[in-house]
Amino acid sequence: MKSFISVVVFALSSLALLSEAHISFRYPCPRRGPYSECPQPKDNEWDLVDYDVQSPLGTSNSISDPICKHSSSFAGIRPTFKAGQTVATKMDVDVNHRGGSCQWALSYDNGKTWVVIQDQFRDCMANAPASSTYTVNVAIPANAPSGAAILNWIWNNNEGNRELYSSCADVVIQGSSGGSLSGVAPLFANYGPGSPFIPEAAVSGGNWGKQYFDARKPITVTVPAQKLKRQTAPIY
Repeated sequence: MKSFISVVVFALSSLALLSEAHISFRYPCPRRGPYSECPQPKDNEWDLVDYDVQSPLGTSNSISDPICKHSSSFAGIRPTFKAGQTVATKMDVDVNHRGGSCQWALSYDNGKTWVVIQDQFRDCMANAPASSTYTVNVAIPANAPSGAAILNWIWNNNEGNRELYSSCADVVIQGSSGGSLSGVAPLFANYGPGSPFIPEAAVSGGNWGKQYFDARKPITVTVPAQKLKRQTAPIY
């Protein structure tokens, strides 16, 4: 009975609090996400559920949370994606702020280093209806090495407060055994004093931060050969 009551409270709290938020991953599940299809907390972990998972991590003036907010997820099965696969990610959208610029990045070392695998500038999320689940296709590089990884969605909005959004999901990549992945390191703009500042597009002549995205630094992430742990969940 206690577990049943906890699940009901969990669901009701999710609906109430997420109605005031913005955007995050829904699939793959964000770390400590409050969604019913995500890994569930143990009885002593309910206070660790992130009911504010859709909110920004910071603004141009301050940082409220680290890039992944949480250092780990609740115990559970990670979705497995194949190298070269296009993943139909699901975004939980409250408001779209007239779109913005998105980066998707992978990390194999729990967020210490990132490599961008996909961009969408200027109009990312602009067509996402309010209060919806919105599908965005994300391509996993064909040469992505195997291993436990974090898939991160990073977004700078066009309209409203100058904010940075980030949503981290724990996944498993099934690709080559060991290897490297090259690209650029992500831009974390509007993320505290001293970070690159991207103004509102409508009041800045359409400035969306092109100069900062063009200046992202090249990076190569090397992943040692490893044996993937067996999971019972299907490969998506």
